[in-house]
Amino acid sequence: MRRERDNSALTLVVWMLLASLLVHLLMWPVGDQLIGLGWEAPPLPRSDGWMQVALVPPEEEAPPEPEAQPRPPEQSGRLIKQDRVRKESVPDDAKYVSEFDQSTDKETRAPNVRPTPGGLPLLPGRPDADNSQVKGPSRPQAPSLAEGQQPEGPQVDPGPFGPLPLSPGRTSPGGNPGLRGTPGAMERAMGQAGTFDSIDDDVPEGAENMLNSRRWKYASFFNRIRDAVAERWRPEEVHRARDPSGTKYGTIPRVTRLFIKLNPDGSVNGISTDSSCGLDFLDEEAIRAIRAAAPFNNPPPQLVDPRTGLIEFGFGFRLEFEKGGGRIFRYSH
Repeated sequence: MRRERDNSALTLVVWMLLASLLVHLLMWPVGDQLIGLGWEAPPLPRSDGWMQVALVPPEEEAPPEPEAQPRPPEQSGRLIKQDRVRKESVPDDAKYVSEFDQSTDKETRAPNVRPTPGGLPLLPGRPDADNSQVKGPSRPQAPSLAEGQQPEGPQVDPGPFGPLPLSPGRTSPGGNPGLRGTPGAMERAMGQAGTFDSIDDDVPEGAENMLNSRRWKYASFFNRIRDAVAERWRPEEVHRARDPSGTKYGTIPRVTRLFIKLNPDGSVNGISTDSSCGLDFLDEEAIRAIRAAAPFNNPPPQLVDPRTGLIEFGFGFRLEFEKGGGRIFRYSH
C-alpha cells in the first residue's frame, strides 16, 4: 500500500512539471510580442541602488536674441571747439573734429587758459550752433530813444560788438570818438578766448582756435560736457594746497583718464579711473568736477548703447605746470 502511494505522488509531480513546461512554451511568443523584447535588444542596466524616474517637460526653444543695433561710429579725429568759423568748407586733411566743417590756410590755437566770457559768442549765428555755454553777465544795453532825441552824456559808437562808452574829446582816425578804457577793460568787455582742448604744440598760438576740422554730429554734446566740467575743474588750486612750493610732487604733466557712464537722461551712472595721474587728489578732483557738472542736458539718444542702456565714453584731464593750464580731451575707450 505504501509503495503504491509513493508511485502515485511521483506520477503527479511528473505530470505537473510537464504541464508547466507546456504552458511556458505556449506563452513564450505571446509575451515576446507584448513587451516588445527580442533576443537582440540590449539588457537593462544593472544598478545596486534605487532607480528614480521623473517626467521631464519638453525643452522650449530659447527666443532669438535681438539683433544689436550698430553704435554710432567714433570720431576719426581729436575733438575740439572752434572759436570762429568764417566759412564752412570741408578741408582736404584734418586731424580734428568739431561742430562745423572748416578749412583754413593758417591754423592757430587759443591760449591754454581759462576763457573769459564776453558779450557775444564768436560762433556764427547758425540755427544749429549751440552757444549755450557762453555765460557771464551781459553787457548793459543803451536805453531806447524816441525818434530825433539825442542821448545825454558821452556819445557811443555801436561798433561790431554793441555799444561801448567813448572818451570825451578823443576821436579815432575815421572821425569817430575813440574807445574809452584800458586794454584790460576792453578784454573784460569783449571777453578773452581760451581753450581746454588738447591741441598739438606745433600749431602756433593765436587769439583763438582756428583749425582745420571736419563736422561730427555729436561734437556739440561732448563740447558742452567739456565746457561744463572745465568750469568746475580746479586742479591748480588742489595741487597748490597740497604742495605750495611745487617741490613735493614736482611739476611734471599729470594726466588722469576717466571712463564715464551716463544714463539716457544725462545723469551720471558711474565713473571709474581708466588711468591714474599718480596723485589721488588730482584724480578725485577730476571725478568731482564731472559729478558737479552733471546732469548733462539733451544727450542724443543715438549714443545710448542698446546692450547696456548707457552712454559710455572717456575724458582725459591733463594738468601742465610749465604751460600754465589744464586740458580736457575726449578719447575712445
